[in-house]
Amino acid sequence: MKNENKQFITFKIEEKFYGIHISDIIDIYEKLPAVRIPNAENFLYGVINLRGEVVVLVSLKEKLRINKKVEENYIIICENNKEKYGFLVDSIEGIINVESVNMEEIEEGYIKGFIQKDGREIIIIDVKNILNKN
Repeated sequence: MKNENKQFITFKIEEKFYGIHISDIIDIYEKLPAVRIPNAENFLYGVINLRGEVVVLVSLKEKLRINKKVEENYIIICENNKEKYGFLVDSIEGIINVESVNMEEIEEGYIKGFIQKDGREIIIIDVKNILNKN
């Protein structure tokens, strides 16, 4: 599938590069202290109060079953079904513009596809699937 003039926020989790379409992102913050949720799934890191709103923090490392070696330092805030979620990531790499780059579509799971950009493979996260699937 061809994508034209799309922008993605790219970030690292351990040694791999990931991306989320910029339209899915509300904001990005340095990691804030969170309150743990008793008896919650492992991927639910906790909750934070962000300007009076409760935001559930999701550990992408736990959700994607990645061994944790590096501490997450940033939160990417997204919204799904009118609820805000924060994805914990190691570092923010920046914004990339994708023009006429082939993106492989994957219809199942948490990955939307892959982009080759500047000699790197960037794994595109499907925000809605990652929040809706167990």
